[in-house]
Amino acid sequence: MKQLGIILSFMLFIPSLFAAPSPLLKKDIPEVYIVKKGDTLWDISGVFLENPWSWPQLWEKNSYIKNPHLIYPGDRLHLIWVNGQPKLSLKKHVKLSPKARVIRDPITTLPGYLMLEYVAENKLISQESAKSQPQVLGASDERGYLSVGDIIWADQPLAPTTQWRVYRIEETFERDDAATETQPAVEAKVMTLKEIADLTVTAADETTSQLRVDTYRQEISQNDILLPLLVSGEPNLSFSPSTPPESMTANVIGQLEGRSYISSFDVVVLDRGHLDGVESGYVFDLFKPGAKVQGKKGSYHYKDNPFAGSTQLGEVSVGKLMVLRPYERFSLAVVMQSLEPFKPGVVAVPPTR
Repeated sequence: MKQLGIILSFMLFIPSLFAAPSPLLKKDIPEVYIVKKGDTLWDISGVFLENPWSWPQLWEKNSYIKNPHLIYPGDRLHLIWVNGQPKLSLKKHVKLSPKARVIRDPITTLPGYLMLEYVAENKLISQESAKSQPQVLGASDERGYLSVGDIIWADQPLAPTTQWRVYRIEETFERDDAATETQPAVEAKVMTLKEIADLTVTAADETTSQLRVDTYRQEISQNDILLPLLVSGEPNLSFSPSTPPESMTANVIGQLEGRSYISSFDVVVLDRGHLDGVESGYVFDLFKPGAKVQGKKGSYHYKDNPFAGSTQLGEVSVGKLMVLRPYERFSLAVVMQSLEPFKPGVVAVPPTR
């Protein structure tokens, strides 16, 4: 997907009711780092920090530019100390030319394809919402394969000339949380969506609509659902990495496309959403359960016998993720670091460093 100039800036001050861990500087950091095309803010912070998501705490407002949160290829970053605290200072690099004005794209939080694809468009939908959306009835000539310009029908009247995107339901995820002393029981179900095609309404009556295929990625099928296509303006995708409250935990319940193993830059589903307090930019450490050891002293082994007692060993760190978009009871997050491929079921907890 073509990377758009979406400004995903890291903000200088983040209102917070809890303290975030201090940024940890690496031992061998460069005196000056020159920003390169293709860098992201997460990449650059990793040059200076052991915990790169702590970038916002390092940023120092600089008098060279009006908006200190935007940096560009060619800019020079170096570490300074202010009141005993490390800060990153920016010196702008401006290339003047008598012939042409060069317009540069700012460095973004993450690769643009991740942000646009998984934040700007719907990727999760509740079971109730899916039932209420328009669905594909089919084509008049019963053709299974459709190309650009062909006509299909939907089972609801839609406004003429409006644009819609066809999605296919793929994976289903559930959460069933028992009630506690402080929280009521939660039962929720969400489904992942795969983009199939874009359509424009050409006609409608009281019960159905006729739509023209504008673009397609995959064959359109009966019962695929339709959602309005976002076409006006750019979505607000600006957020900073930040620390969740210490008491907040979540579980990685699956990978967006249903793969069995998860690794770096995969998008995953968490079983917590904005009704649970999750916000875009929250960073979590990921841990899988440690091994179970059975047997008596002198004959310990890892074999899992459900009828024998065992000792549960400590959790194993497997990576780090950042929340992209919270829904009501679930969230989409991207794995920023994977120490090893891991399966769904790992626990996400606030970072301690």
